[in-house]
Amino acid sequence: MKTKILALLMTVSAFGLTSCEDYLKEANKSGLTEDPFFKTDLGITSIVNASYSGTRLWYGKEHPFGFTESGTDLFLRGGDNKANQISDYTVDLNGAQTNLKDYWGHLYKSLNACNTALSLLPSPAISDALNKQYEGEVKALRALYLSIITETWGDVVLSTTPTIGVVTTAKRSSVDDFYKVIFSDLDVAIANLAAKKSTDGRITQDVAKALKARLCLTRASETKNVALYAEAAKLAKDLISSGRYALFADYSALWAMANSEGGSNSEVVYYVNYTNDDTMNGDYDAAAGKGNNGHLYYIMVYDKQPGMERSVAYGRPYQRFLPSVHLLDLFNESVDQRYRGSFQTVWFANMAGLKAGSVTGYPQMALGDTSMVFLKTAATASQTARAAGRYKIFDRNAMYRADGSPLLRSQFIQLKKFMDPTRLTANQEWSSRDAFVIRIAELYLIAAEGLMATNPTEAVQFINTLRTKRAIAGREEQMKITAADLNIDFILDERARELAGEQIRWYDLKRTGKLVEYVQKYNPDAKGNVKDFHLVRPIPQVQLDAVTNKDEFKQNPGYN
Repeated sequence: MKTKILALLMTVSAFGLTSCEDYLKEANKSGLTEDPFFKTDLGITSIVNASYSGTRLWYGKEHPFGFTESGTDLFLRGGDNKANQISDYTVDLNGAQTNLKDYWGHLYKSLNACNTALSLLPSPAISDALNKQYEGEVKALRALYLSIITETWGDVVLSTTPTIGVVTTAKRSSVDDFYKVIFSDLDVAIANLAAKKSTDGRITQDVAKALKARLCLTRASETKNVALYAEAAKLAKDLISSGRYALFADYSALWAMANSEGGSNSEVVYYVNYTNDDTMNGDYDAAAGKGNNGHLYYIMVYDKQPGMERSVAYGRPYQRFLPSVHLLDLFNESVDQRYRGSFQTVWFANMAGLKAGSVTGYPQMALGDTSMVFLKTAATASQTARAAGRYKIFDRNAMYRADGSPLLRSQFIQLKKFMDPTRLTANQEWSSRDAFVIRIAELYLIAAEGLMATNPTEAVQFINTLRTKRAIAGREEQMKITAADLNIDFILDERARELAGEQIRWYDLKRTGKLVEYVQKYNPDAKGNVKDFHLVRPIPQVQLDAVTNKDEFKQNPGYN
């Protein structure tokens, strides 16, 4: 059970703000910043808490999973994917894309919440210490929203003051200008906040450092800035050496529901808090869904297979995303525990009352017996003989063509990281699982990439520390690499093994200049469509239609 719950705190209609965080009882208010409510300690705390709400629209939600994981080398379009324009870069990926329009609005509303909060700080209604803390939290959140906006859409609108009323013009700012604000905000957050692990979902100095490490690496790899590589590595090393975080020895346990609360999970530096009380999960955007929905999207259609019925344990199969052959082949499952810790490959018959002889084609199958086995390789003759009459095999040749394109889009080796067998019913869409945004494992990878060019020996040490921790017991030496193995392609492979599905891959490929190359090489659905201009997303047409300076603020190049 959660020790804290997330409550809808307030709605500020003039700013398009909504909030759901776990620090106050419910209070609903509307009005401008001149409202007396915002001159009280409750008002200030409410607007600060409102700044967090955008994180719960991005992390653990369907379309952001699609923006960040599909259309890459790792995940292909599943049988019921709702956004093939994003996954396959089809010709109708343009400004009319509804999900991009919605998230443009969500992110700018979230940004405006931060700008409004900062305009009210420092406030005489609260202590100096709390003013300092709130400024740090909100500036870190603003940096997060700005980074998502500019990495998604490029040179767009950089807003640092509250927007009040109707605005009819839009001005483009460079990505460089965005990052000047981002890094300045994170520096304030680091200076203002306490160095500690976040145990309640709030931003701490550790979170700000981790976010800056990630974004220094992002900008370094985009600009080849040596100083930013060094800063990314330093920040990562600071957190690794703090003693506040520890890698799990068992990768599967990292994802167990017993460890799903970010505040008590030893690997989690930053997380978005969700609750097991659905009434507190927020309905500020019904289309985005309540709670953490990540458990829905990677699950294949198992409940139409021999001896199977839908269950809480096996989840609700939305089948939005399926793994590419490339992703599956990145793992050496004989030495690396992350393959079995990430993917589900065996299913057991769960149909109530199932008895041997009742399943056509599988006369030996009874309740609790193996129902399906998924193999990323071709089944051997002995494996096929063993399965005959007992269970169904889905091997590589049944699931994929020789070029890696899916033969099946509804049955596949599914990512299981986000599954939640503690939900109340089989059809419950929301999960109380916290969304892990940055884990200490990523900091090891950031340190290694930041040091790769200047100190490859030290970089390898960070890689090997992570890899030996992820090794199957007794196989640690086989997981180690040498400096000769270390390059950006290896780093990206290792990030895939560690972070697949965790809402970062598209940005990794973009920042390293590998998006088009990797999609053409490893994504058979999208390889013929992806182009260089896809490094940024199309600006929503409603935004372009709304501005009066249409000659200045135009669609991103390449999009109709």
